[in-house]
Amino acid sequence: MPAGLKKYLDKKDDKKESMDDKEKEKVNASYKKEDADADKKKEEPKAEEKEEKKDIDVKEHVDALVAGEDSLSEEFKTKAATVFEAAIKSKVKEIAEEMQADYDKKLTEETSKSKDELVEKVDSYLAYVVEEWMKENELALERGIKGEIAEDFISGLKKLFEDHYIDVPDEKYNVLEDQSSKIEELEKKLNESIEKNVELTKENGEHKRQDIIDEASKELADTQKEKFNKLAEEVEYSNEEDFKTKVATIKESYFGKKESTSEIDDVAAESNAEQPQDLTNAMAAYSAAISKTKDIKLSN
Repeated sequence: MPAGLKKYLDKKDDKKESMDDKEKEKVNASYKKEDADADKKKEEPKAEEKEEKKDIDVKEHVDALVAGEDSLSEEFKTKAATVFEAAIKSKVKEIAEEMQADYDKKLTEETSKSKDELVEKVDSYLAYVVEEWMKENELALERGIKGEIAEDFISGLKKLFEDHYIDVPDEKYNVLEDQSSKIEELEKKLNESIEKNVELTKENGEHKRQDIIDEASKELADTQKEKFNKLAEEVEYSNEEDFKTKVATIKESYFGKKESTSEIDDVAAESNAEQPQDLTNAMAAYSAAISKTKDIKLSN
């Protein structure tokens, strides 16, 4: 095996081991965090339990219960308070134990569930990382082997020329390096172009979004526009047609009564427009009647 190829494969093995160590550290850190959260949750009910162990003062309630009962002796009141307090504390302790048992059960179930989900996610993530690493390094390994072979070949050819006193400029041996530099430069430009296209697509979507909102709010009053714009801003923009439908739905839901109101206004306007015509006809009738009355008086 050529020395350059062996060296390249050793580097790849070192990178793989380094990557495996990093993944193991991530998994261990995740498990430690999960255990710490579980311990923290277990400590919380203990603190609450300590608070629940405080003395319960029921004297005030017993006094209120026997208030006005002069026939009861102080000894009876004291005994009643003692029995009442003991019963309350016993019931409180019983309920607290039931709640604690239920909490511990749920905590255990949730902790187990969280660990199972975490293990599943970590397994999926590691499988994905390994698969992607194999894809990426498969191409890199192929190119690297070819590069190492070409480098060894060129180095051997150069040495062969030197041994036979054939002068070849050093620039001729840098073709592979020049090609690699050009490839890196082209990849950089491609990434920049992709980022620009993403930004332009995002800006175009924002412009279309605003145009749709402006078009839909044309017929609304200024106060309605402000409310409509706030509602429309919360709508997610996935594509133009879907966004138009959602905006139209909001407009119809919140401001759909405008059409009926305008129809009422139109009817009122028509009735107001017809009223002067009716008055004019009435005045004409009155004028005709007055004229006839004058003619009758003159003839007499």
